[in-house]
Amino acid sequence: MSNENQTGDLSQLKSMFSDYQKKQTQATSKNSREDLLKKFFVPRATKEIFRILPPKAGRKHIDEAFFHVLSTNAAGGKKKHGTIVYCPAHNDPKVPKLDASGKPIVDDKGAAFMVPAPCPACAEYRRILATQDQSLKGVKKDSMTDAQKVIWENNRKIFTEANKWQAKKFYIVRGIDKGQEKDGVKFWRFKHNYKNQGTLDKLLPILEMYMTDQQADFSDANTGTDLNIIMTDAEFNGHIYKQISAIAPRGKAPLHGDSTVMRAWLDDDVTWRDVFKPKKTPLIGPYEYLEMCVNQTTPYWEDSDQNNKRWVYPGRPDLEKQANTRTLNLDSNEKEFEQATDLADIGKPKVTISNITEEKVGEFVDDAIDIGKKTLAATPAQVNTPTETKAAPVVDETPEDAVEEPEEDSDDYKDLPF
Repeated sequence: MSNENQTGDLSQLKSMFSDYQKKQTQATSKNSREDLLKKFFVPRATKEIFRILPPKAGRKHIDEAFFHVLSTNAAGGKKKHGTIVYCPAHNDPKVPKLDASGKPIVDDKGAAFMVPAPCPACAEYRRILATQDQSLKGVKKDSMTDAQKVIWENNRKIFTEANKWQAKKFYIVRGIDKGQEKDGVKFWRFKHNYKNQGTLDKLLPILEMYMTDQQADFSDANTGTDLNIIMTDAEFNGHIYKQISAIAPRGKAPLHGDSTVMRAWLDDDVTWRDVFKPKKTPLIGPYEYLEMCVNQTTPYWEDSDQNNKRWVYPGRPDLEKQANTRTLNLDSNEKEFEQATDLADIGKPKVTISNITEEKVGEFVDDAIDIGKKTLAATPAQVNTPTETKAAPVVDETPEDAVEEPEEDSDDYKDLPF
């Protein structure tokens, strides 16, 4: 065999190995709920150790992102307060502004006007805020009449209600939980504190001091530092929550003693967007989920009865029935339906079976494996939530420096009792 043929054969083999690795990565990217929760860094113990990783090219050490903090429905007919929901208007790229007919609005040069991505929660914030009396603009409170003070107080109440729907700023730090190194890269998310008394306000002075004293980047793989995080219990409105008491650097040290482990952590491409994803449920996409938050009709996983675990869709029995039923879709062309790699071979005659018809086959329901599952991303027209009075959610029941608990809502079918 010539060297040219050998090179060709090796090239095909390398391609095979590359394809295998790619498919393995794709398979592991569909993380289970447990795997996803391992990517949250949530300091709970009295002492935690966290190492901030150097940012990827073009990124920052500390990212900023926006989430709504809302009330959602929960098992047993209860309300879950403080549910953190991704905001598309603040986090997603801008989209073209559309006119009444659905066509992009353009300027005199033909360029589309760009606006934030639509977000039902942000729209609700603006709707409520617009009900304020505008007559007090420019009027100082100490010069108001008694009648104007009544208007001012009403405006204040409207602002308080609207604020519950406004997207809140969070900070996200990428790093390693030194107490759980096996979990790999994790993300530490905490809220912005407008009183400058939050986690960021404790963290930044320590990082600046380390950089000044050591003349080194705190995140450097060789000269950076682990951080000691001291936790304490605090009380607020009769509830006990975890709060960061202090943060201190441990001194210069390599990221890990094993260069292979270190390189794996540094090369990991996972981002906060892979972890803090938009919320969805079976049949309901992120936009519709936010609509249901506004209407207080969010779906939830009912597991209070261990013998009757199921999805509940308030006011939507049609969606509830579909969400709790899995059928095999033989016509699905989604990526989950993997086909043999040799189906496209050229020159091979097609084999058809003429005595099998759709009527003879019927509908096949598989209770074990949903081979051809097709995710139905319902459009706003498909998801018509019932008209009802919108109750303002009770949110932010803990201080802004309270340690976040990760969300554990399931957004797939794996928990269905089949």
